[in-house]
Amino acid sequence: MSISTTGIIRIARSKVMEHLPEMVFVLDEKELIVDANAIAQKWLGKPLDQILGGDPLDVFKEWPQLLQRFFFLEYTREEVEIPGDPPRILETIMTPIFNSKKELEGRVILAYDVTERKNLEKELKSANESLQAQLTENESLRIQLQEQATRDPLTGVFNRRYFAEALDKETARAIREGSPFSVFILDVDYFKKFNDTYGHKCGDLVLQTLANFLVENTRRSDIVCRFGGEEFVVLMPDAQVDAAYERAELFRKNFSELVVDYEGQKLQCTFSAGIASFPQHAASGETLLSLADEALYASKANGRNRVTIYKTENR
Repeated sequence: MSISTTGIIRIARSKVMEHLPEMVFVLDEKELIVDANAIAQKWLGKPLDQILGGDPLDVFKEWPQLLQRFFFLEYTREEVEIPGDPPRILETIMTPIFNSKKELEGRVILAYDVTERKNLEKELKSANESLQAQLTENESLRIQLQEQATRDPLTGVFNRRYFAEALDKETARAIREGSPFSVFILDVDYFKKFNDTYGHKCGDLVLQTLANFLVENTRRSDIVCRFGGEEFVVLMPDAQVDAAYERAELFRKNFSELVVDYEGQKLQCTFSAGIASFPQHAASGETLLSLADEALYASKANGRNRVTIYKTENR
């Protein structure tokens, strides 16, 4: 018993249409529904005989979001959200069918339920955003910890540990490039008097004021550090001894004229300082720092509120 070509086509249509996991509708040139597969019937909640020959405006009146796609004259592919509880997201494909004369004979509409995939994508996006937020927070904490490890908590300038590393790097750079640099150490004059007379809060304010003054008046390339107690040190890259002295002397003069307002008290402070330069005074950063410190003590011994350049006779 042979099967006609028409029978084969009918069987093929039945097998393909009814086993497609997508919702499929076919419209004719009059924009009437002429076919719908089992998935389409299930989603609409209507048997085939209530769908065939129907006007899409009636059949899909509860799905206006999908209905408007039925009348496109070109191939389209897009996502449509269908209201419900919960709502569903459909990926729709509308394919127009033309005859040999380029006349429209109908349309085929396929709709995939991509709700689960879109929900997974949303969850993944949310997870990625949460992860990115966590990474951003971790990076912020890392920077904060790094700042805490290299900054003096009272004044906000760099601490002694950071300065030691910076001095080593600057010494290596100066040797490599044959460039000079200077170190400027300063100590608040009679600092103990502020603490004894007005209390430690006043002493802290004096240190903070001096730190802010130095940061505001030094170059961006300079490194300001609280070296310990009331002692600060400034690393001046590319500064020869005379230039470093001029700047340090200007700092001393301007700071001595600065008024510190503490609980209604108008206070004025001074500092003593010492300067040593590479390579004029020493060939290593550690030695240079020690020589600048000797110059600082010479300033104190000679009456304070002064800047002294290191000289051998200072010893």
